[in-house]
Amino acid sequence: MGRATPSEHSEQVVVVRRLRAAKIWFCAVPNGGKRNRGEAIRLTQEGVSRGAPDLLIFDAPPNHPDCVGTALEMKRQGATERSLRKEQVRWLSALGERKWLVLVGYGARDALLKLQEAGYAVRPPRLPEELMAKRRKEDKLLADEGYEFE
Repeated sequence: MGRATPSEHSEQVVVVRRLRAAKIWFCAVPNGGKRNRGEAIRLTQEGVSRGAPDLLIFDAPPNHPDCVGTALEMKRQGATERSLRKEQVRWLSALGERKWLVLVGYGARDALLKLQEAGYAVRPPRLPEELMAKRRKEDKLLADEGYEFE
């Protein structure tokens, strides 16, 4: 039987740990979760906005010198662009117009690879051993067929 897909929360925790380890200046936007009506009204009055990205990174992305920061929306592994809500798309578009790099991470590994591509010194988590073994087996088959790897 396959592994259960990690929750968006657990995936974001992995990303947060890697951002902290790299001493990158960021904050999380606590938009998720169920709230009673009174608390929802109070938080809206305080400025909480539906659809704001999960993580805002205030250090400019090194490989995008024209950007002022990075907005990262986290989704579960296996999710698609269609899983973005209308409010999230609106926020990401607005931040992109304001010179923020906008990323959607489909799981921790995907998010960290995208942050690496942007120039941040974060390390993606290792693949589970079963996937590593599968890749080694596939690489061996390809090598047996004459493909070369760097």
